[in-house]
Amino acid sequence: MTRDWWESLPPAQAEVSCGDKKHRLRWERGKLTALDHPDTEEELVLAALGGDRSECMDLIEAWGSRSDDLEVLAAGPRDTADELAIGTGPADGLSSGWVAYAPLSARRSRLAQARRQAALLAQAMGSAGARSQARRRTTVRSGFSAGFAGTGRAGLLAGGRNPARSEAERAWARRKELFGLLVLGPPFQRRLSATVAAAWADGGSRAAGRDAARPALTAALTGRLAPAARDWLGIDPNLVDATVHEGDGWGRLSVTGRGPGRRLSAAFPLTWLASVWAGGLAVTAGHLVVTVTDVSWPEVAVLAVPEPGTEPVPLTVTSTATGWIAKRAEQRAEQ
Repeated sequence: MTRDWWESLPPAQAEVSCGDKKHRLRWERGKLTALDHPDTEEELVLAALGGDRSECMDLIEAWGSRSDDLEVLAAGPRDTADELAIGTGPADGLSSGWVAYAPLSARRSRLAQARRQAALLAQAMGSAGARSQARRRTTVRSGFSAGFAGTGRAGLLAGGRNPARSEAERAWARRKELFGLLVLGPPFQRRLSATVAAAWADGGSRAAGRDAARPALTAALTGRLAPAARDWLGIDPNLVDATVHEGDGWGRLSVTGRGPGRRLSAAFPLTWLASVWAGGLAVTAGHLVVTVTDVSWPEVAVLAVPEPGTEPVPLTVTSTATGWIAKRAEQRAEQ
């Protein structure tokens, strides 16, 4: 049975400033809505015709415009414990703002480390991304809001739509638009990444153009499987190779070599990013989850590989306040 990619992801909600008020944005069933704007469609039409823009509508419109944007996968988190640092000043040659990763465990200056990794991310965003590094947690560097002051009531996101601006200004406004979505927080970062992955997966709006985007999609898949392989088997993230699986089935998985030289090779469909990785299910109960088979929230049925060289086994996964717990479906049936 074909399932919607978002079924394994629970709703997420954030509070944002909209004018002089605090409003609520909610993601549910694959869609972002503004709870305090009951006439969203009408507001979007009026804004497109030159009417007043609200910050909530800017965010809703930006989410829609970025729903198939590969830059989201290049800039977004690789792991559920990513630390996403966002800045607005120059960093190693990036003069129009930057986004970088920095592990919480590092003793050195977080900003200095983020600037060094910003250079790596600059290459990644130009060449479709790089492989994941150490475990990271997601946060936003202080001073972000001040860096975008002066954009007016139209807000930070509307600037990219001004045709009178230079190409460089439009490019920077577009990057700020992406940053404006990333600062909604980790749950929204993962769901936006999932939305993009689903757009390029089989049946998605961009599936027909996947061949041209394959390098970027391969990098996005590898970069998110790498930390999962590290957590599952302690494999060096640099020794993980992944390709996009085409056709039916969950894909393939193999581990070769021994000790620190073990290498993992895999082929997963892009729905793995959307429904498994984005839901924090990649490694559960010591298994590498390869696909979601059924959802009856808070229970999710999955297929998962217990160890290299074995076939996937069914697990029933339950969401709890402390994370996912799981047991084999056959054990559940015996009880």
